[in-house]
Amino acid sequence: MGVERIRAIQDFDSARARAFWRNLRTILTGRADRLRSIEPLMRAAGLEGRSFGGVHEIPVDEIVGSVAPSPKTSDFDPGFLPLNRRMRERWTRIYQAMVEGDELPPIDVYKVDGRYYVIDGHHRVSVARRLGRPTINARVINVNTRAPLGPDTDPAALLAAAEYAHFLEATQLHRTRPEARLECSRLGRYDEIMQHIAGHRYFLSVEQRRDVPLAEAAASWYDHVYKPIAAAIRKHNVLRQLPGWTEADVYVEVTRRWLALSKRGEPAGPDPAIHALLAANARSWWQRRRTILLPE
Repeated sequence: MGVERIRAIQDFDSARARAFWRNLRTILTGRADRLRSIEPLMRAAGLEGRSFGGVHEIPVDEIVGSVAPSPKTSDFDPGFLPLNRRMRERWTRIYQAMVEGDELPPIDVYKVDGRYYVIDGHHRVSVARRLGRPTINARVINVNTRAPLGPDTDPAALLAAAEYAHFLEATQLHRTRPEARLECSRLGRYDEIMQHIAGHRYFLSVEQRRDVPLAEAAASWYDHVYKPIAAAIRKHNVLRQLPGWTEADVYVEVTRRWLALSKRGEPAGPDPAIHALLAANARSWWQRRRTILLPE
Protein backbone atom coordinates (compact mmCIF):
# COMPACT_ATOMS: atom_id res chain seq x y z
CA MET A 1 0.00 0.00 0.00
CA GLY A 2 1.47 3.33 -1.06
CA VAL A 3 2.15 6.24 1.26
CA GLU A 4 -0.50 8.46 -0.35
CA ARG A 5 -3.16 5.77 -0.04
CA ILE A 6 -2.36 5.26 3.64
CA ARG A 7 -2.56 9.01 4.16
CA ALA A 8 -5.86 9.16 2.27
CA ILE A 9 -7.38 6.39 4.42
CA GLN A 10 -6.16 8.08 7.59
CA ASP A 11 -7.67 11.40 6.48
CA PHE A 12 -10.97 9.72 5.63
CA ASP A 13 -11.13 8.03 9.04
CA SER A 14 -10.24 11.32 10.74
CA ALA A 15 -12.89 13.23 8.78
CA ARG A 16 -15.51 10.57 9.50
CA ALA A 17 -14.67 10.63 13.21
CA ARG A 18 -15.06 14.41 13.23
CA ALA A 19 -18.43 14.03 11.50
CA PHE A 20 -19.47 11.48 14.14
CA TRP A 21 -18.79 13.86 17.01
CA ARG A 22 -20.50 16.72 15.18
CA ASN A 23 -23.47 14.44 14.59
CA LEU A 24 -23.59 13.54 18.27
CA ARG A 25 -23.69 17.23 19.22
CA THR A 26 -26.52 17.89 16.75
CA ILE A 27 -28.59 15.10 18.28
CA LEU A 28 -28.21 16.82 21.65
CA THR A 29 -28.95 20.31 20.32
CA GLY A 30 -31.65 19.37 17.81
CA ARG A 31 -29.95 20.97 14.81
CA ALA A 32 -29.87 19.43 11.34
CA ASP A 33 -27.11 16.83 10.98
CA ARG A 34 -27.27 16.17 7.26
CA LEU A 35 -26.31 18.07 4.13
CA ARG A 36 -28.89 20.70 3.27
CA SER A 37 -31.04 20.29 0.14
CA ILE A 38 -32.01 23.43 -1.78
CA GLU A 39 -34.89 21.78 -3.68
CA PRO A 40 -37.69 22.46 -1.13
CA LEU A 41 -36.61 26.09 -0.80
CA MET A 42 -36.49 26.58 -4.58
CA ARG A 43 -40.01 25.23 -4.84
CA ALA A 44 -41.17 27.55 -2.07
CA ALA A 45 -39.43 30.60 -3.55
CA GLY A 46 -40.80 29.94 -7.03
CA LEU A 47 -38.35 28.65 -9.65
CA GLU A 48 -38.20 31.18 -12.52
CA GLY A 49 -35.55 29.65 -14.77
CA ARG A 50 -32.07 28.26 -15.28
CA SER A 51 -29.17 29.39 -17.46
CA PHE A 52 -25.70 27.99 -18.12
CA GLY A 53 -23.05 30.01 -16.29
CA GLY A 54 -19.94 28.40 -17.78
CA VAL A 55 -17.17 26.20 -16.41
CA HIS A 56 -14.81 27.94 -13.99
CA GLU A 57 -13.25 27.83 -10.54
CA ILE A 58 -15.65 28.54 -7.66
CA PRO A 59 -14.84 29.09 -3.95
CA VAL A 60 -15.16 25.85 -2.02
CA ASP A 61 -16.43 27.62 1.10
CA GLU A 62 -19.39 29.00 -0.89
CA ILE A 63 -20.64 25.47 -1.64
CA VAL A 64 -23.26 25.09 1.05
CA GLY A 65 -25.55 22.20 0.13
CA SER A 66 -27.00 19.76 -2.36
CA VAL A 67 -29.63 20.25 -5.04
CA ALA A 68 -32.07 17.44 -4.25
CA PRO A 69 -32.73 15.01 -1.42
CA SER A 70 -30.83 11.86 -2.34
CA PRO A 71 -28.48 9.29 -0.84
CA LYS A 72 -25.78 11.95 -1.16
CA THR A 73 -27.42 14.22 1.42
CA SER A 74 -27.36 11.39 3.96
CA ASP A 75 -23.74 10.53 3.13
CA PHE A 76 -22.36 13.92 4.25
CA ASP A 77 -22.84 16.31 7.12
CA PRO A 78 -23.45 20.07 6.50
CA GLY A 79 -19.68 20.61 6.22
CA PHE A 80 -19.34 17.82 3.59
CA LEU A 81 -17.61 15.53 6.09
CA PRO A 82 -18.21 11.85 5.19
CA LEU A 83 -20.65 9.96 7.41
CA ASN A 84 -20.63 6.42 5.99
CA ARG A 85 -17.73 3.99 6.06
CA ARG A 86 -18.79 2.46 2.73
CA MET A 87 -17.68 5.71 1.04
CA ARG A 88 -14.04 5.11 1.98
CA GLU A 89 -12.87 3.51 -1.26
CA ARG A 90 -14.26 6.16 -3.60
CA TRP A 91 -13.30 9.02 -1.26
CA THR A 92 -9.70 7.84 -0.96
CA ARG A 93 -9.34 7.36 -4.75
CA ILE A 94 -10.44 10.97 -5.30
CA TYR A 95 -8.13 12.11 -2.49
CA GLN A 96 -5.13 10.42 -4.12
CA ALA A 97 -6.02 11.87 -7.53
CA MET A 98 -6.23 15.40 -6.13
CA VAL A 99 -2.98 15.10 -4.18
CA GLU A 100 -1.15 13.68 -7.21
CA GLY A 101 -2.49 16.44 -9.46
CA ASP A 102 -4.64 14.26 -11.72
CA GLU A 103 -7.22 16.14 -13.76
CA LEU A 104 -10.71 15.50 -12.45
CA PRO A 105 -13.92 16.43 -14.26
CA PRO A 106 -15.66 19.60 -13.05
CA ILE A 107 -18.40 19.21 -10.49
CA ASP A 108 -21.93 20.32 -11.43
CA VAL A 109 -23.60 22.97 -9.30
CA TYR A 110 -26.58 25.27 -9.11
CA LYS A 111 -25.77 28.86 -8.22
CA VAL A 112 -28.62 30.36 -6.20
CA ASP A 113 -28.28 33.89 -4.77
CA GLY A 114 -24.49 33.73 -4.69
CA ARG A 115 -24.19 30.28 -3.12
CA TYR A 116 -23.57 26.90 -4.72
CA TYR A 117 -25.45 23.62 -4.37
CA VAL A 118 -24.00 20.37 -5.71
CA ILE A 119 -25.76 18.36 -8.40
CA ASP A 120 -22.87 15.96 -8.99
CA GLY A 121 -19.48 15.92 -7.28
CA HIS A 122 -20.21 15.63 -3.55
CA HIS A 123 -17.15 13.42 -2.92
CA ARG A 124 -14.87 15.85 -4.78
CA VAL A 125 -16.16 18.74 -2.68
CA SER A 126 -15.65 16.71 0.50
CA VAL A 127 -12.05 15.91 -0.40
CA ALA A 128 -11.31 19.46 -1.55
CA ARG A 129 -12.54 20.80 1.78
CA ARG A 130 -10.45 18.26 3.67
CA LEU A 131 -7.34 19.23 1.70
CA GLY A 132 -8.01 22.92 2.28
CA ARG A 133 -8.38 23.72 -1.42
CA PRO A 134 -9.74 27.26 -1.85
CA THR A 135 -11.42 26.59 -5.21
CA ILE A 136 -12.72 23.75 -7.34
CA ASN A 137 -13.55 23.54 -11.04
CA ALA A 138 -17.31 23.57 -11.61
CA ARG A 139 -19.92 23.58 -14.34
CA VAL A 140 -22.29 26.27 -13.10
CA ILE A 141 -26.02 26.59 -13.75
CA ASN A 142 -27.49 29.90 -12.60
CA VAL A 143 -30.92 29.55 -11.01
CA ASN A 144 -33.40 32.42 -10.63
CA THR A 145 -36.30 32.39 -8.18
CA ARG A 146 -39.09 34.91 -7.73
CA ALA A 147 -38.32 35.39 -4.05
CA PRO A 148 -34.68 35.85 -3.00
CA LEU A 149 -33.17 33.05 -0.94
CA GLY A 150 -30.93 33.34 2.07
CA PRO A 151 -28.55 30.69 3.43
CA ASP A 152 -31.04 29.29 5.96
CA THR A 153 -33.58 26.62 5.14
CA ASP A 154 -35.47 26.34 8.42
CA PRO A 155 -39.27 26.06 8.37
CA ALA A 156 -39.76 29.79 8.95
CA ALA A 157 -37.48 30.60 6.00
CA LEU A 158 -39.43 28.18 3.79
CA LEU A 159 -42.74 29.78 4.75
CA ALA A 160 -41.38 33.30 4.27
CA ALA A 161 -40.00 32.45 0.84
CA ALA A 162 -43.28 30.81 -0.16
CA GLU A 163 -45.31 33.83 0.99
CA TYR A 164 -43.07 36.23 -0.92
CA ALA A 165 -43.13 34.06 -4.05
CA HIS A 166 -46.94 33.93 -4.01
CA PHE A 167 -47.09 37.69 -3.45
CA LEU A 168 -44.80 38.30 -6.44
CA GLU A 169 -46.71 35.83 -8.58
CA ALA A 170 -49.93 37.74 -7.89
CA THR A 171 -48.52 41.28 -8.24
CA GLN A 172 -45.80 40.64 -10.86
CA LEU A 173 -43.69 43.31 -9.15
CA HIS A 174 -40.54 41.29 -9.86
CA ARG A 175 -41.23 41.98 -13.54
CA THR A 176 -42.83 45.45 -13.52
CA ARG A 177 -40.57 46.84 -10.77
CA PRO A 178 -37.52 44.55 -10.62
CA GLU A 179 -35.75 46.98 -8.28
CA ALA A 180 -38.43 46.43 -5.61
CA ARG A 181 -37.29 44.60 -2.48
CA LEU A 182 -40.32 43.86 -0.33
CA GLU A 183 -38.98 41.17 1.98
CA CYS A 184 -40.90 40.76 5.25
CA SER A 185 -39.28 39.07 8.24
CA ARG A 186 -42.63 38.31 9.87
CA LEU A 187 -45.18 35.91 8.41
CA GLY A 188 -48.58 37.20 7.38
CA ARG A 189 -47.54 40.71 6.40
CA TYR A 190 -47.88 40.10 2.66
CA ASP A 191 -51.62 39.64 3.20
CA GLU A 192 -51.74 43.12 4.69
CA ILE A 193 -49.73 44.60 1.81
CA MET A 194 -52.06 42.87 -0.65
CA GLN A 195 -55.00 44.62 1.06
CA HIS A 196 -53.24 47.96 0.49
CA ILE A 197 -52.76 47.12 -3.19
CA ALA A 198 -56.40 46.01 -3.50
CA GLY A 199 -57.55 49.32 -2.02
CA HIS A 200 -55.26 51.25 -4.34
CA ARG A 201 -56.60 49.24 -7.28
CA TYR A 202 -60.20 50.09 -6.34
CA PHE A 203 -59.57 53.84 -6.27
CA LEU A 204 -57.57 53.68 -9.51
CA SER A 205 -60.43 51.84 -11.20
CA VAL A 206 -62.97 54.41 -9.98
CA GLU A 207 -60.75 57.30 -11.04
CA GLN A 208 -59.98 55.87 -14.49
CA ARG A 209 -63.45 54.32 -15.02
CA ARG A 210 -62.05 50.93 -15.97
CA ASP A 211 -61.05 47.68 -14.32
CA VAL A 212 -57.36 48.22 -13.61
CA PRO A 213 -55.39 44.91 -13.73
CA LEU A 214 -53.80 43.85 -10.45
CA ALA A 215 -50.24 43.98 -11.83
CA GLU A 216 -50.78 47.55 -13.05
CA ALA A 217 -52.29 48.57 -9.71
CA ALA A 218 -49.40 46.96 -7.81
CA ALA A 219 -46.86 48.92 -9.87
CA SER A 220 -48.79 52.16 -9.24
CA TRP A 221 -49.03 51.37 -5.51
CA TYR A 222 -45.28 50.78 -5.40
CA ASP A 223 -44.55 54.11 -7.15
CA HIS A 224 -47.05 56.32 -5.34
CA VAL A 225 -47.61 54.71 -1.94
CA TYR A 226 -44.71 52.47 -0.98
CA LYS A 227 -41.78 54.51 -2.31
CA PRO A 228 -42.70 57.79 -0.50
CA ILE A 229 -43.05 55.92 2.80
CA ALA A 230 -39.79 54.04 2.13
CA ALA A 231 -38.07 57.38 1.52
CA ALA A 232 -39.28 58.63 4.91
CA ILE A 233 -38.09 55.38 6.55
CA ARG A 234 -34.61 55.95 5.12
CA LYS A 235 -34.64 59.65 6.05
CA HIS A 236 -35.18 58.76 9.71
CA ASN A 237 -32.65 55.85 9.65
CA VAL A 238 -35.35 53.57 11.03
CA LEU A 239 -33.68 50.27 10.09
CA ARG A 240 -30.62 51.23 12.11
CA GLN A 241 -32.85 51.77 15.15
CA LEU A 242 -34.87 48.59 14.67
CA PRO A 243 -32.38 45.74 14.16
CA GLY A 244 -33.84 42.67 12.48
CA TRP A 245 -36.61 44.63 10.73
CA THR A 246 -36.84 44.98 6.98
CA GLU A 247 -38.06 48.04 5.11
CA ALA A 248 -41.29 46.22 4.21
CA ASP A 249 -41.81 45.34 7.91
CA VAL A 250 -41.51 49.01 8.80
CA TYR A 251 -43.82 50.04 5.96
CA VAL A 252 -46.58 47.83 7.38
CA GLU A 253 -46.14 49.15 10.91
CA VAL A 254 -45.98 52.77 9.74
CA THR A 255 -49.24 52.44 7.82
CA ARG A 256 -50.90 50.92 10.88
CA ARG A 257 -49.82 53.82 13.07
CA TRP A 258 -50.72 56.35 10.38
CA LEU A 259 -54.29 55.00 10.41
CA ALA A 260 -54.43 54.98 14.23
CA LEU A 261 -53.27 58.61 14.41
CA SER A 262 -55.89 59.64 11.85
CA LYS A 263 -58.67 57.90 13.82
CA ARG A 264 -57.63 59.80 16.95
CA GLY A 265 -57.64 63.11 15.07
CA GLU A 266 -53.91 63.60 15.63
CA PRO A 267 -51.42 64.82 13.00
CA ALA A 268 -50.90 61.90 10.62
CA GLY A 269 -48.62 60.96 7.74
CA PRO A 270 -45.35 59.06 7.31
CA ASP A 271 -43.24 61.24 9.63
CA PRO A 272 -45.61 61.28 12.66
CA ALA A 273 -46.25 57.55 12.19
CA ILE A 274 -42.51 56.80 12.14
CA HIS A 275 -42.00 58.87 15.31
CA ALA A 276 -44.84 56.93 16.98
CA LEU A 277 -43.31 53.59 15.94
CA LEU A 278 -39.84 54.51 17.23
CA ALA A 279 -41.28 55.87 20.49
CA ALA A 280 -43.28 52.68 21.05
CA ASN A 281 -40.24 50.53 20.33
CA ALA A 282 -38.08 52.61 22.70
CA ARG A 283 -40.65 52.19 25.49
CA SER A 284 -40.88 48.44 24.99
CA TRP A 285 -37.07 48.19 24.97
CA TRP A 286 -36.81 50.13 28.23
CA GLN A 287 -39.55 48.02 29.84
CA ARG A 288 -37.68 44.83 28.91
CA ARG A 289 -34.43 46.32 30.18
CA ARG A 290 -36.04 47.48 33.43
CA THR A 291 -37.50 44.00 34.02
CA ILE A 292 -34.05 42.48 33.66
CA LEU A 293 -32.45 45.03 35.99
CA LEU A 294 -35.10 44.88 38.76
CA PRO A 295 -34.03 42.68 41.71
CA GLU A 296 -36.14 39.66 42.48
